Amino acid sequence: MSAAGGKREVAELAWPLAVGFLAYTLLGVVDTMLMGRVSTAAQAGVGLSVTIVFSFMAFFRGVTRGAQALVAAADGAQDEERKEQAASAGLLLGLVSGLLAAALLSAFAGPVLRAVVEDAEVLDASLAYLAVRVWGLPFMLLGFGALAALQGVGDTKARMWASLLGNGVNGVLSLILVFGWGPIPALGAAGAALGSVLGDLLMAVVYLVRFGQRFGAPGATSFSVLKDSLTLGLPDGLQCQGNVLAFLVMNLALARAGAEHLAASQIVLQLVSVSFLPGVGVGEAAGVHVGRYLGAGEPELAARSMASARVLAVSAMSACGVVFATGGTWLASWFTQDPAVLALTGPLLLLAASFQVGDAVATVHLCSLRGAGDVRFTLLASLGCAWGLLVPSALGLGLGLGWGATGAWVGLLVEVSGLALLTAWRVRGLGEGRVGRLDLLLGTAN
Repeated sequence: MSAAGGKREVAELAWPLAVGFLAYTLLGVVDTMLMGRVSTAAQAGVGLSVTIVFSFMAFFRGVTRGAQALVAAADGAQDEERKEQAASAGLLLGLVSGLLAAALLSAFAGPVLRAVVEDAEVLDASLAYLAVRVWGLPFMLLGFGALAALQGVGDTKARMWASLLGNGVNGVLSLILVFGWGPIPALGAAGAALGSVLGDLLMAVVYLVRFGQRFGAPGATSFSVLKDSLTLGLPDGLQCQGNVLAFLVMNLALARAGAEHLAASQIVLQLVSVSFLPGVGVGEAAGVHVGRYLGAGEPELAARSMASARVLAVSAMSACGVVFATGGTWLASWFTQDPAVLALTGPLLLLAASFQVGDAVATVHLCSLRGAGDVRFTLLASLGCAWGLLVPSALGLGLGLGWGATGAWVGLLVEVSGLALLTAWRVRGLGEGRVGRLDLLLGTAN
């Protein structure tokens, strides 16, 4: 038996999440890597488009997580009716979100790209990728709605298997569709996007099948449960959207600095996204345990789960930092052989190595606070650091002083450090029950 709130209990929930996040993140990594074999401009364009896709779905992904917090708390309180209604609310929100995200991406992404991207080859690759990739958003977000319910009851293996299957399909199909094979013509960026869409579809099917096994057919959800889901999910969605838009501003600035700077930043961002996975997997597991223990009336165990997760995340991400500092250039060579791009990745990888500990701490704290329903604080802290620290630093150092990608990544280091300090102050009250919205988690606010 695992000790309540201990490292083993957290790890048992976290490792399938980390594997699932890794496989899912590789969807973007594979696309970026394959396009590096086409050209630097194509790689930069597809990398930029991957960021744009996630920027248009980030808000809606956050909205679905409100249902996850309700499911976890109801599960801890053994309130079966509320748990099932919250699960159905997650599915409904995912369906509506997917349709809205696709509509917004179709309407606005093209004009934004044409306004800010000056390199014609980068622009063509971006637009070709987005024209196909948009069709995957409804599948992706419907799957995330089902996933929110599954993770709320601790079913983290569903994400692992869905992501592994989806990434396998994406990898094989993208390779064929990008470069062509037999009668299949080489589709370039559009082929990479089509492989990802089919991977999204497969993952959504896996999540929906598992949802049916755990909860049965989705039923009606009450207005109060839907309202509580949105009360928790909307600030989370705004936080996700604001953070991604800050990254998008950084990348659009780098597009003006040159294709080499943008490509180098995208390569390092893909590598860092892999190192981030142990931290986010452990953090998500901590958030589930925090919600469960608060729902069960045991805030001290919620705080213990968070502390255990913090130790695990710091250990894993510190190891990744060592790899970046000692072998990062070799890893970057998997993505490109362009000497100008490789020269730029060196300083970026050292900066990435330097903020791994702070990133681990901030990630676990933010996930734990979301699990407790403290979404207003996470919104203000995250957006304050992203727009008050990252964006000004990236623009001022990257463009103003001409540091390019290095200046932008100095801004990332400043942002992560500030967020780690802010959240460390906030989580001190978790064990005493002074932090969180138990009334929303359990429905007593209505």
